[in-house]
Amino acid sequence: MLNSILNQAFEQYVFDRMDNILSIAGVVDAKYKQAVKEADSVLTQLMKIACELEAQHPELLRLVMEYEAATNHESVLAAEIVYREGILDSCGVRQEFATFMQKKMQGYHYPSTY
Repeated sequence: MLNSILNQAFEQYVFDRMDNILSIAGVVDAKYKQAVKEADSVLTQLMKIACELEAQHPELLRLVMEYEAATNHESVLAAEIVYREGILDSCGVRQEFATFMQKKMQGYHYPSTY
């Protein structure tokens, strides 16, 4: 039961942290801000064209909307995978550093104060 509670808490932490990071990036990261702006512009153009051609190709608007949803879902999953791997990397680096320090300290003898 504790494991289930911890898993749920971790899942929520990952989603909240990713949302926070992307919110901050949307404000302070110029490249990310530009990429979001360009993606929005392209989507707006696609939606306009799909609406104009709706009579000739009624499936086009639905396809554009499905594509947007699919690419957003893919982006969220990619960000989640990268974030989780970052957490694992950080744990691994800490563990390696602790092992390194432990080995360094095994051969070290403190000077006597007597």
